[in-house]
Amino acid sequence: MSLMRSLFSNLTTLLLAFVLAVIIWATAVRAGDPLVSRTIEVPVEVTGLPVDADLVTRPPESVLVTIQGPNSALETIVPSDILAVIDVSDVAYGEATLPIEITGSNEQIEIVSRFPESATIRIEQIVTREIPVTLQIRGEVSRGHSIGDARVEPANILITGPAPRVDQLEEGRVVVFVDEARENISELRRPNFYDVDGNIASVVGLDIEPNEVEVIIPVEELAGFAEKPITVNWVGEPAPGYRLLDVKVEPSSVQVTGAPATLDGLRVQTEPIDISGLDETTSQQVALDLPDGVRLVDIQPIVVTVEVEPILSSGVVQRPVEVRALGEGLEATLDPEEVRVFLFGPLPVLDSLSDEDVRVTVDLLNLITGTHVLEPFVSLSTDELEVRSTQPAQITVIISGVVTATEELETAALILEPELMSQLIEFTAVSDNESISGQTALIVAMLPEVAYADHRRNVH
Repeated sequence: MSLMRSLFSNLTTLLLAFVLAVIIWATAVRAGDPLVSRTIEVPVEVTGLPVDADLVTRPPESVLVTIQGPNSALETIVPSDILAVIDVSDVAYGEATLPIEITGSNEQIEIVSRFPESATIRIEQIVTREIPVTLQIRGEVSRGHSIGDARVEPANILITGPAPRVDQLEEGRVVVFVDEARENISELRRPNFYDVDGNIASVVGLDIEPNEVEVIIPVEELAGFAEKPITVNWVGEPAPGYRLLDVKVEPSSVQVTGAPATLDGLRVQTEPIDISGLDETTSQQVALDLPDGVRLVDIQPIVVTVEVEPILSSGVVQRPVEVRALGEGLEATLDPEEVRVFLFGPLPVLDSLSDEDVRVTVDLLNLITGTHVLEPFVSLSTDELEVRSTQPAQITVIISGVVTATEELETAALILEPELMSQLIEFTAVSDNESISGQTALIVAMLPEVAYADHRRNVH
């Protein structure tokens, strides 16, 4: 009996020693790797959503999760190690508040809390319906016309979206105005949609296929009515030097009424318009030449515009070169003295040019004696012409001082004896109608002969 007591006592001591050893070991381990807490942001995932359903009210994109565990384990944790899931597989269509379930892959980590703990979502069934499109025509077509079989293509539009929104749609409508239309109407239009109560319904966020329909409205002529183009009947030719550019009529066509046999093949034209000698664009109101039994459906002014313009051409004129701003006591010699000017512009203006309309000048302001090469300047009396070039493009100008007759005689006196000078002057006397420069030239021409006579006298 005492033996059993002794064994039990020893066993108890051993267990107590083991427990103490474990506690001491755990305390030592925790001291080296303490427990810590950390909050991380984890994305929220929705699972179990039916194929024909969609989330109308979506849950939060992420949840804040607080975790706890050894520091060494928390240091390696990333958001993908923790899952935040909302399971909607057992939820009916409509609105529901569901918990956000948090799970982790590391057994050392404890989930302490999450925020938010739940989310309110709304699930709607996704349906596709054919919505009919109706056409509403407003206004009236032109007189003598009627509307044929108007329609839209396609007649139905497929709309896909949440069932509560799609189910409330009743129809799509397209409204077209045909005021005074005379031709077929074909255009793409986007319908407006209406609910069962006749109110406009929003389709934002819904899938619409197609989102446009083609509106086709045939516009037909009634028997005894016809739309005819207007042909302008003109005679004559514009003024010489002008050409006919265009002839326009407004309106370009008119609606006429009469017997169907008369209208068939009818050509509507204006009364003759004489454009002889026309040298500018003109507009005038004219009458139509209609056969008996045919009249206009609507009385309206018919205006014809005849456009003419000058014929553009080139021309060449030859003009003397005029000197401008030559200094006092100087004279200029030009080579050449005339230039040819090449012009471009309206032919009537070229044909009517006078000498005064085209002037060619050279500016010698502040130029001194010597030889200069200058470009002539062409001035025109009209801005309708353009100077293309001059031939030659440059002229040579020789500037020299002016020697008077008195100066030339004084020069001769320096080389002649007084008696010979007197004889020379007497010899070169001229009539009153001869110029002084002519006398001077004659004196200069006689200088060699007089000097020779003087030489012979000195020898003998």
